[in-house]
Amino acid sequence: MAAQAISLSLPTPPTHHNHHHAPPHHAKPPPPSLQHSRAPPPHLLKVSSLSESLRGVDSFRDGRLLVSLLRQCADLLHGNQDAECISVVRRLAPQLHSLAVRAGRARDPHVACALVDLLARLGRGSSSRRLLEEAADGKDAVLWNKHVAMLAEAEEWREAIAVFAEMQARGVSADGYACARALHACGRAGALREGKAVHAHAAKAGHVAAHPLVPGFLAGMYAENADVAAATRVLETTDAAAVAWNAVLACCARLGLVDDALELAERMVRSGPEPSLATWNTVLSGCSRHGHDMEAFGVVRRMMKQGLLPDSSTMSSLLKSVANLGQLAHGMEAHGFFLRHRLEPDVYTGTAFVDMYAKCGRLDCAQKVFNALDLRNMTTWNSLVSGYANAGQFDNALKLVEEMKMNRLDPDITTWNGLITGYSMNGRSSQAALLLRQIKAIGLAPNVVSWTSLISGSCHNGEYEDSFYFFNEMQKDDVQPSVVTMSVLLRACAGLALLKKGKEMHCFVLRRAYDHDMVVRTALIDMYSKAGSLTSAKRIFESIQKNNLVSCNAMLTGLAVHGQGREAMALFHDMCNSGLKPDSITFTALLTACRSMELITEGWEYFDSMESRYGVTPTVENYACMVDLLSRCGYLDEAMDFINKSPFKSAASLWGALLTGCTVHGNLALAEAAARKLFKLEPYNSANYLQMVSLYEHEQMFDEAESLKYAMKARTLNTRPGWSWIQIEQSIHVFEVEGKPHPDTAEIYEELIRLVFQIRKAGYVPDTSCIAYNVPEEEKEKLLLSHTEKLAITYGLIHSDASRVPIRVIKNTRMCNDCHEVAKHISAICDRQIILRDADKFHHFTSGKCSCNDCW
Repeated sequence: MAAQAISLSLPTPPTHHNHHHAPPHHAKPPPPSLQHSRAPPPHLLKVSSLSESLRGVDSFRDGRLLVSLLRQCADLLHGNQDAECISVVRRLAPQLHSLAVRAGRARDPHVACALVDLLARLGRGSSSRRLLEEAADGKDAVLWNKHVAMLAEAEEWREAIAVFAEMQARGVSADGYACARALHACGRAGALREGKAVHAHAAKAGHVAAHPLVPGFLAGMYAENADVAAATRVLETTDAAAVAWNAVLACCARLGLVDDALELAERMVRSGPEPSLATWNTVLSGCSRHGHDMEAFGVVRRMMKQGLLPDSSTMSSLLKSVANLGQLAHGMEAHGFFLRHRLEPDVYTGTAFVDMYAKCGRLDCAQKVFNALDLRNMTTWNSLVSGYANAGQFDNALKLVEEMKMNRLDPDITTWNGLITGYSMNGRSSQAALLLRQIKAIGLAPNVVSWTSLISGSCHNGEYEDSFYFFNEMQKDDVQPSVVTMSVLLRACAGLALLKKGKEMHCFVLRRAYDHDMVVRTALIDMYSKAGSLTSAKRIFESIQKNNLVSCNAMLTGLAVHGQGREAMALFHDMCNSGLKPDSITFTALLTACRSMELITEGWEYFDSMESRYGVTPTVENYACMVDLLSRCGYLDEAMDFINKSPFKSAASLWGALLTGCTVHGNLALAEAAARKLFKLEPYNSANYLQMVSLYEHEQMFDEAESLKYAMKARTLNTRPGWSWIQIEQSIHVFEVEGKPHPDTAEIYEELIRLVFQIRKAGYVPDTSCIAYNVPEEEKEKLLLSHTEKLAITYGLIHSDASRVPIRVIKNTRMCNDCHEVAKHISAICDRQIILRDADKFHHFTSGKCSCNDCW
């Protein structure tokens, strides 16, 4: 877009100088007699007449006069700010109350209700409630209905429900207004069972059809309790007004039930009241807030098809979705539409454009829009500061902070949080932590966003231990974590495969009642899957009444890495039958599951159906999964042909999958072709060199292996040493190939040799082909004993007494054939379950068998 196309000028209203109406400088003030002759305001005259009416009425018994006086006093307080009037009414209220008592009218329902209204408007809620409780000890319906309505209007939801239940128990009939207010209370309190009881009473009394407020509040009650189907039935069967439809739709959008909100809007188009601009804006806002960003574009198209022109609210929500997706082209298209239709700009749309361009990586455009704005608020400045910080342009971000100060704007905590996020996400956690301490020194208190940004950045960069360190510091600072904080920490547990730490975080989540949040539940599924407890992951997944695509994808991925291919496919078909539309992540998990069980026919079927049946364009990850599946199953020529025909033939992930398959099946010629391609695409990835070194050594081509090792040294490539670790109690024990030996090495080898002696009797034969060194066979068998996973498993057997507790080992490289056979035999002779996660997948060894069926 050209520079003039992205400028967003906010016009300032012209200043009119009307000199004709200005008072002349020589005008004299009115004489003193005229200054004080102004008549008193009407409301003061009314108060005076009320005061006069109280004189000499001790003997009258007419309740209608009392009700009239009380209502007039209450009306005087409605929207009135006159201090003198309020003072007079405050003096009158106790006199009227006393008069009602002396006249024997205090328990008269109409007098009591009018008095309650007056006390409530005077801010004496406790007195008014006490009066109602005293007056409503019988069966007078007026007082009971008033009591329910008053509690609901005061947002005392549970109390309103309790009073409504009590009046039903006493046989007092509720009117339509009380039913409506009780339904409102049931919705806001999440009391679905009580709400259904109120619904039954209202239907029996005929209020659902007769009272104008009941249908809307009834539908709202079901929507607040996430029973959208029931809410929709109420709307369609009661001929509810548009305001009721919009209220239910807004509730769905607020609760994150965006699919239901979209369906409800379409129902309005087909059979309900016509959706307004406010209706579509509500749906659009729900899309942008709850991650349904692709659907946002469809909402705008549907809205414009109806002939409604977007306003600033529409544009703000749409641009937020554009920013979430990083769809710069769509954002620029929206900007062009905004300018072509000369929509009235304001500070909110201006800020939305700045934020969108910044998040889409076009900081030059964001700066131009920012410079063109006549009106900017703190959010506008903070959006640009955050954009520069996230892009790693810290000099520009700090320069902008200084400009804020020059414009007499003090940077707030949001400003500093943007910088903290930028530092931490760009791998500068130490600078982020220093900035956090600095803002504390200037008197600003870091909030939960500040700490969560620091924790999230550490996790994003794989610095999982730092995430837990900052979490401890956050707790010392007495800042309570949010659901976002907990989901990030659970992701850190998953990254380290720390099951015990993950369980601690789960308990933390339960204590704070965060376990009902969908993001946290999905993080728990992911954590338990990656930490090796698939049973726990399944239990959480099955406890969710209505899973969404993200939670299904997390469960699918967990089943795939644990080798549960058939279960993954069954879950995929269940989610499709439930109406969920799969995405590319779904198919990545599904194809991984097929690879784990070498289901090549099923893999081809799923890949071919992605675009034709489900409308999902395959990504580079999906192509890499197919290459991996073909290669692992030995179809190496087909895999090579598949790469050459794919749109991602220059993607390193595809050639890397082919090289791994060639290494597994010993196809040296094809491996060399894949390696040559990878050395060009990823010249500094040591893993590719190491795979070829291993293959050359396996083929006894030691000169070629040494040549590659020399090339690695020339390029100063750091090789990743192999390691395995196991957690015993609260301690993690690491076994490294080139690291410091474990303190209990002698004891471990003694026990391992004993175990090998036992499993030899059961038929175990060492697979020395895993040792590529040119040494005698006897020496190769000794080298096999030093493999880190064997040492970790043995240490777990020595130091864990509970036979029912699985031994869990984490390894950073692929498990060799010999270690796989040893683990199977040990699981049988020791009657212990062994769960080992290597670089490729999980292996569950039980009773001499592995979950991978020897395919990995």
